[in-house]
Amino acid sequence: MEAAHLQVKRRFILMDLLKTVFGIDVSSRKSNVCIMVNGQKVDDYAISNDMVGFNQLLDDLKQVTKPQIIFEATGVYSRRLQAFLDMHKLRYVMMNPLEAKRKTKDDLHQNKTDKLDALYLAKLQSEHPQRLAYVQSKEYQELMANNRIYEQASHDLITNRNRLHKAIQLTFPEIEHLMVNPRGKNYWSIVLRFPHPDIVLETKEADIIDFLKGLSGIGKKRANDIMQSLIRLAKVACPAVKKDSAHIRGLEMAINNILSAEEACQTALKEMTKLAPKRDLEILTSIPGIGENTALRIISELGDIRRFNNPSQLNAFVGVDPQVYESGNLTAHLSISKRGTAIGRKVLYLAINQIQSAKKAGNPSHIADYYEKRKRSSETASHKKAAIASIHKLLRTIFALIKNDQLYSYDPKFQE
Repeated sequence: MEAAHLQVKRRFILMDLLKTVFGIDVSSRKSNVCIMVNGQKVDDYAISNDMVGFNQLLDDLKQVTKPQIIFEATGVYSRRLQAFLDMHKLRYVMMNPLEAKRKTKDDLHQNKTDKLDALYLAKLQSEHPQRLAYVQSKEYQELMANNRIYEQASHDLITNRNRLHKAIQLTFPEIEHLMVNPRGKNYWSIVLRFPHPDIVLETKEADIIDFLKGLSGIGKKRANDIMQSLIRLAKVACPAVKKDSAHIRGLEMAINNILSAEEACQTALKEMTKLAPKRDLEILTSIPGIGENTALRIISELGDIRRFNNPSQLNAFVGVDPQVYESGNLTAHLSISKRGTAIGRKVLYLAINQIQSAKKAGNPSHIADYYEKRKRSSETASHKKAAIASIHKLLRTIFALIKNDQLYSYDPKFQE
């Protein structure tokens, strides 16, 4: 097998002027490589996803002047290969898995293997060359990484808030009435210190007040008021478990996770604020309804918008471009392709909701008007369909504003 591989290397020298494609199927621990020259398979082998394996691949790539490299974006697994290729200034095609599956579906069958995946990718690039991946600058890569941390921390925050609510129903449900808004660091700190009514009633009033005064923004009078309310709620409480129940530990774990997730969100936002282009941030926040946090997350997911030649490319990158089905004389537009970033679509969907809320508060925009127009155009039009259509409008607006370096204006004469 080793001798055959060396023979293939020598053949690369003679094939340098031919079209040589490296299809790579990346998994968690190894990658399968398929080499095609002028549409014909000449070799396949597996490499480890480390410097040893990547250097083995690099040796073969160096035998060809302009190797064409194609692989699927498989999340964290493909990032190491991507970073290695970037380090060596090698261009590549990085396929969205959904798009790759759609474009190779005619060749897929039930006996699909990793080797065949690499073959299909190489065959796809040989017969239908795909667009080379755009390599974002380090700043934009870090922006996206911070937004992904923010997204995960936000998810953890919601999950643990739900867990906390369920735990409180067993340990001290009345404490949810202690404050008008039962959330925030002060509230969670109080629940963490007094998770059960018995603990409240066993603690001296002076000690409760001292604890409360140690929280941010709480003075002596406010601390006394909260203490009185806390004791009153503890006296009428009827918990389902004792103060030494395992549910207390579950409650404490949920609160600590909440505090950790909140800190992670704030840290990620601070880092994004440092990295995001100030002018782009100013432009996006000029659109009514889009605040700084949402603008930061949009920039983090879209990257440098100036790299796109037209709004259609931006739509395709996000994955809100419609799929087209053609058969004979029939052409039908199906659902959106979802080829791009799911988190990006989620942030833009959130932005549409915020833009709608802004209009209701007296800050109109063309995007909000367009949303309402789509809703009125059909009695069966759902919020989701109208929102997706409005994302197109929003992306076109963002594209025009960034390209022309101008702030948003609701003037009827405004042209995107």
